[in-house]
Amino acid sequence: MQTPAWELRLYSRDPRFTNHQVYKVTQSYVPEASDELELVLGDYIYIEEKQFDTSLDGWVYGTSWLTGVSGYLPGVCARRTPDSDAWTLHRAISLTTSNSSDSKSESDSNTDVEMATSYPHEDADKLALEKSEEVYKTWETYWKAATLNQTENILQQGSSDKDGNSVTNKENGTNATVSRTEIKQTNGSSGNERRWLFSLRHGERIDLTYGSWVPYCFDENGTYTRKDLNMPLTLADRAGGAESYRRDTPLTRVGELQARLVGEGLRAAGVRLHRVYASAALRAVQTAHHVLQGLQADPSVRVRVEPGLFEFKLWHATKGLGPFMTPLELHKAGFTVDLEYKPYIELDINTTETMQEFYERNEYVIQSIAKDKEQEGDNIMFVGHATTLDIMVTALKRLKVDRKEFPPYQLGNFLARVPYCALGAMRDRPLQVTSPPCPPSINSSSGRFDWKLLMDVENEIE
Repeated sequence: MQTPAWELRLYSRDPRFTNHQVYKVTQSYVPEASDELELVLGDYIYIEEKQFDTSLDGWVYGTSWLTGVSGYLPGVCARRTPDSDAWTLHRAISLTTSNSSDSKSESDSNTDVEMATSYPHEDADKLALEKSEEVYKTWETYWKAATLNQTENILQQGSSDKDGNSVTNKENGTNATVSRTEIKQTNGSSGNERRWLFSLRHGERIDLTYGSWVPYCFDENGTYTRKDLNMPLTLADRAGGAESYRRDTPLTRVGELQARLVGEGLRAAGVRLHRVYASAALRAVQTAHHVLQGLQADPSVRVRVEPGLFEFKLWHATKGLGPFMTPLELHKAGFTVDLEYKPYIELDINTTETMQEFYERNEYVIQSIAKDKEQEGDNIMFVGHATTLDIMVTALKRLKVDRKEFPPYQLGNFLARVPYCALGAMRDRPLQVTSPPCPPSINSSSGRFDWKLLMDVENEIE
């Protein structure tokens, strides 16, 4: 009798919506008033149950799972769905049948201690506290499972067969490695080689890693001080100073490394880039810069800052947008940007847009670049956001279809599964989605270590 295959899956849910129910959008809706919520197919809405009981006209107040924006919506455009549909999957761990005893250690010490030394980062002990606690809860669940079931490594989600070929990764549903044959085909160059078209999400960003970080790292004079090793050593001067960095976040040091690894992977696979276009968001420009560093690209290849590749503006309605750093500011900050490039679209950060308008500006940029005869045959990379991967495929495939009208654009259902520096790839002749020439990467989460925990150990010995 075949032994059942069991998996332990680690999910998280937004604690702010404990008393809410989850509704799936079944019909798109474009707001007609400022207090209304745009509905996008594939999104989920958090709605309190009492909203339907007290509504006289069928309109209810809810919050979008995808954007975090709240507003009124027609209730008929959404239907009740299991709360688990809106949970975020973090890990999927294969369970074994072997048993072992659970182990647990606790420390009851709450001893207050004074700082033994004085460093700039020591006044930021609450920085990213909530984020760290979320990480610890996830890993606590994992380690209990690992102890009970003797799971050796959380990274053992994909492997290779005896011939060295890639095996599908259970969590991502994609090949975690590229076969030797695929890599061999990308090495070398010939006149008949099919061009590469890449889409890349930016690397790890500071604001989603630490939460509120600007108040801890900038003083009243606007001077930046690094308060964590994963933060940039320095930040360049820019218009708007600290407030602009709050609205237009930079990468973490890990984010820079993630981008360089992509460049190194392409270089190892023998793939060159001839044109690199980046969203005007600082994190995207930084990602493109570090990809070129890892690639050891020809100095003539510089990042072309294209505002039209920026993500959906409405997602930034709460905190506001930009201003983005100008190409000259980016150049002075040491980034390899093309100062002579003229973008296809100049983005107005002070106006809103619909989901369709967001798609159409991205489509216009990507299709215009792909059709440019001067770039025919060139390997191109679009560096942007999670949506960039989906939009590149949609825009380029529509370019090859003999139709004038297409249904309204809808966000892909897999956006929550597009991690930092996720790399999408297409090749032409014929145009099709294909495996990237380098493998993806994965890294585990890590919270901030509180060195004062060691004081408890010291006190126990004394």
